[in-house]
Amino acid sequence: MPVAFLNSEFNDLYPAFNSDFSRIYFCSDREDGIFNIFYVDVEYSNGQIVGILSDTLERAVEMDQVLSGEYDDKCPYIFGNTLVFTSNRPGGSGGYDLYYSKFEDGAWTEPVNFGAAINTEFDEYRPILFDAEVDYDKDMLVFSSNRIGGKGGFDLYFVGVPVDL
Repeated sequence: MPVAFLNSEFNDLYPAFNSDFSRIYFCSDREDGIFNIFYVDVEYSNGQIVGILSDTLERAVEMDQVLSGEYDDKCPYIFGNTLVFTSNRPGGSGGYDLYYSKFEDGAWTEPVNFGAAINTEFDEYRPILFDAEVDYDKDMLVFSSNRIGGKGGFDLYFVGVPVDL
């Protein structure tokens, strides 16, 4: 069943809830065919979405200019105060790269490219960051990539990243 308050006539992709399920982040190409990150505030109770605080889809909020601009920003995922996402913005390794931004002092920081240890000239996509409880000074980043050396197409990769990014 389609989720009426999120869907539009454009491409609406890759939903992710924040930790308390009060906000859904997703990407959409609603403006000029460029994918940007949006969010909608929701009321979540007993495993169900019970109300939309933003009223309608037209009230979906585009992330500030630091996180949305003239290049594609996709696949948002929130872990604590850290947003990880994929983008084809300049300054990357090529294709789509993985970036992160932190919510500090009421604003998102300038996105940081994860660098050559993670990104390649190919596409890195759909990052998920979590506490794996395996190594106490690292969180785990899981993502897909079509880089050379995999089994073919997009493959899944796991890598530890510093907890304090």
